[in-house]
Amino acid sequence: MTHRDRNRAFAPEHALRVLMVDSERSWRGGQAQVRLLMSGLAEHGVSVTLAAPGDGELYRRSEGLAIQRRAVPPGWAGVLALRRAMASGRFDVVHSHAARAHGAVAVARVGLARRPCHVVSRRVDFAVGRGAVSAWKYRRGADAYIAISEGVRRVLVDGGVAPERVRVAASGIDLAKFEGLKDRDAVRAELGLGAGTFAVGNVAALAPHKAQNDLLRAAAIVLAKRGDVRFFIVGEGALRAPLESLARELGIESRVVFTGFRADALDLLRAFDIFVMSSYLEGLGTSIMDAQAVGVPVVATRTGGIPELVDDGVTGLLVSPRDPGALAAGMLRFLDDEGLRRSCAHAARVRSSGYDYRTMVYKTLDVYRELCENVGSPLGPDGAD
Repeated sequence: MTHRDRNRAFAPEHALRVLMVDSERSWRGGQAQVRLLMSGLAEHGVSVTLAAPGDGELYRRSEGLAIQRRAVPPGWAGVLALRRAMASGRFDVVHSHAARAHGAVAVARVGLARRPCHVVSRRVDFAVGRGAVSAWKYRRGADAYIAISEGVRRVLVDGGVAPERVRVAASGIDLAKFEGLKDRDAVRAELGLGAGTFAVGNVAALAPHKAQNDLLRAAAIVLAKRGDVRFFIVGEGALRAPLESLARELGIESRVVFTGFRADALDLLRAFDIFVMSSYLEGLGTSIMDAQAVGVPVVATRTGGIPELVDDGVTGLLVSPRDPGALAAGMLRFLDDEGLRRSCAHAARVRSSGYDYRTMVYKTLDVYRELCENVGSPLGPDGAD
């Protein structure tokens, strides 16, 4: 189907009505993807309503989009609010974007005589729980799943989701956001980086699965061999204090900068010589996409959907997860080989032209269309086939 066909199928006079549900208050990659999706759907004539915590970042940052917003309270009050919204008959599709949202919508739909189709976006490659509640939630609590990578799709199928209920629509980025970034040399000067100093950076939430502890241990190995490298960990999270403590224990605190959350993270990213993703679980990795789009070579772990972005030795380097030695070896390989850095960065930048978020929007529309061609939800009112 062409883009013109998509526009015609969802013309405003026949607008598909979608209720987007997100339960998170913080702003992370998933929320950024929801905002991009809502913006793109609205551009294609879809009537979008966001249901999210009124004090959350997604709710706040969605102001100004061509959508409607509903503040959803926490707990059972939120479940009842979602049930009333779905029972009103105003929505064709409910699209959940976080684990708690998935569960809340699944419960809220039970017993409704006319149920909107339920689509769940899955962005993490954590194993699906094996308990009875998880089994019901994943096997009966949604009509279709949208996995952001083949790696996530495999996790869902391995967890008991029927393969025919899983589609893949990779996360995307807004390529326009790279226009007008600060001058690279100016940013490096702000960071105190001299001409002979390499900057190695990581941009991610400070969470266990991002494994910045492995990155710090790898940094200690690199710094024992080279004195011309500084490390930047950009992001915030509950693990910041333990990570700062680990840097002190390793004796590298003077060569590692914890920047915290930075609104100008893209400017910092462009100033790096190498980007490192140290995760042991990763659904896909939009920060890798960002690094590739600005021409920064990437060393990343071979886990989840990352190999779908990084072709080892061609668009970056892949190493084993949870292996600081391997991570250090990858960084040292790039540091020692300018030609390899340049070739990988160039190849990755060429590939990044295919990361436009509109592809995610089109594939999501295809899922909606496929479901809505059926008469309501393909699952019965009690959640059974």
